[in-house]
This record gives sequence, C-alpha cells and structure tokens, in this order.
Amino acid sequence: LVSATAVVSRTLQFFGRSFSKMASSSTSHTTAVIAHQVITDLTVRLFSPIHPLSTSELDPHVWHRVEKDLYLYTSCQSAWLYVALVNETKLVAGDLLVVDIKVGRKPPNSSSDHQWESRPGGIWVLREKFSGNIDDAVTGVDVLFGVDAVDPRPQWTLMELPLKLQARAEVPVARLSVRRGRVMPRPDAREALRVREDGRFKIVQISDTHMVTGVGVCNDAIDADGNPLPKTEADPLTVKFIGNILDIEKPNLVILAGDQLHHDIPDSQSALFKVVAPLIERSIPFAAVFGNHDSEGIHALTRMSLLSQVANTRS
Repeated sequence: LVSATAVVSRTLQFFGRSFSKMASSSTSHTTAVIAHQVITDLTVRLFSPIHPLSTSELDPHVWHRVEKDLYLYTSCQSAWLYVALVNETKLVAGDLLVVDIKVGRKPPNSSSDHQWESRPGGIWVLREKFSGNIDDAVTGVDVLFGVDAVDPRPQWTLMELPLKLQARAEVPVARLSVRRGRVMPRPDAREALRVREDGRFKIVQISDTHMVTGVGVCNDAIDADGNPLPKTEADPLTVKFIGNILDIEKPNLVILAGDQLHHDIPDSQSALFKVVAPLIERSIPFAAVFGNHDSEGIHALTRMSLLSQVANTRS
C-alpha cells in the first residue's frame, strides 16, 4: 500500500517583510473545573447466539459498554468490554477506584498494600479507596486493535500486551488503552502558523494511505529497481514512509487529503491513529478532509466522528 500513498510537497514564497510572519495568538488556558467520570471496575462479557449471556446483573446506570466487538465481528460469538463509571461528585470516602490496570496471565508484582484483582481476558485491576482526589485514578479505558496500534492522544497509554481472548490468529489483537487523572484543559487558542525566516512556508499533502485495522498486507511491493518483493506488512511500511517524508521535507503544515482509511475495516479509530501519530510525534500542524473510502463499511465511523477523533489527539 505504500506505493498507493500520494505525497505532494509545496513551498510557498512570501514576498515582502510585512508577510514574513503571521500574528501570534493568545496562549491562555481554560480554567474551569469539570467533573469527571471515574472508573470503579471493568470486565469482559462473552455472548453467543446459542448461549447468550445476560447482563441483567450489570446496572446500566453504572456499567457502560465500549462499542467494539473484541473479536472484530469475525466469530459467531462476540466479546465486549464493560466499564463501571461513577461521577466524581458522587464519590464518598472509602469508595474503591481503579488506579492501575495490567494485562497478563499472572498477577503483577505490587508495591501497594492492595491486591490485584483478576478479570476476564487476562485483565488485572488494582483498586484503592477514594481519599479525596482522582489524580491517580483511571478515568478512561479504550480498546485499539493490532500489534502496530498506537495511541497519540494526550494522557493515554496503550498497553503492550493484548487481551487473552483466544481469537483466531488472523484477527488483529485487542489492546487496552488507559487514561489516568483529570483531562488537562486545552488552550483557548493555538499559536498561529508562521512563515519561516527565509519567507517560505512548506505544505506537504498526503492522501490515499488506506490504513487498515492491523498491519494489513502489501501485495505489490517492489524494490528500488522495480523488482517484485514478497508479500509484506503494509501499514508499518506506510507509517515509515510518511515519517521519512516528514523528516526530509520538514513541512510547516500537512494536509491529509482523503482516503486515509481503507473501506470496510472493522475499527476506524485504530487505523486513523496510525496516520496522525507521525505528525503528532513531530509536532507538525495538520488539517484533514475525508474521502469516500474513509466512511465506507458497516462498522466505519462517520466523517464527523472521524473529525472528532482527530480533535481528541490534539493537546
């Protein structure tokens, strides 16, 4: 898929000293304190057409399902992550809060006086009593898919080990991503784009990356001389290619011009994060529009939802 990725670099020359820099903007921050949801527990539930598992014992006012089938809709049964959420304003002293999450077959070593608790899918949770603040509490849990998954969102940490689900080998692995503490407020305004000292402003346009859920397969790879290469993992090559272009061109702005995602993929979020991560790692401003493939498929996110996901990656 690397060969299908279109990259265009444009350098704009601005004449006259009056256009050499754009005005800077305010860097003030929002100071309002917003009440947070805090995670008090989590679990994985399995469902099948033959033996549906009831969730009647889970209070729907407390337990919320992450709307991603952990088997990525490839099995006759499905698996879902449920998290128990409580608004911090309703917490009282002694309530148990999740302060850490690990994944593995054995309980992690703990330096805390509290014991790790086992949950389905190889999940281990560490809970401690509420002591008046939520700075150390887990306030967000999400699921991303693939050994090549990344989470560029501020304050989120993607776990290295996947959930233990006994899915088929070809199904991209499910991995938890965790946010701790309060969400840091975003600036009211961002620093304006600036023309370089030499009067130039370089824009790189990237389109048709066609990222998928998981590593994908590159069927038409060729070497520098045009000779065919064996099938290889597609998305890691595309991410590396994008990074190389950014390091060579060092643009002031990147435009993602559409078809960032392949059609009919089971998790748009995992694929989209792989596209924007190289830009965020290099602190390069970018803007995005979406093409027809980005929102195609029964499990695809809408374009507005994709824009919201992009916005959530910005600090």
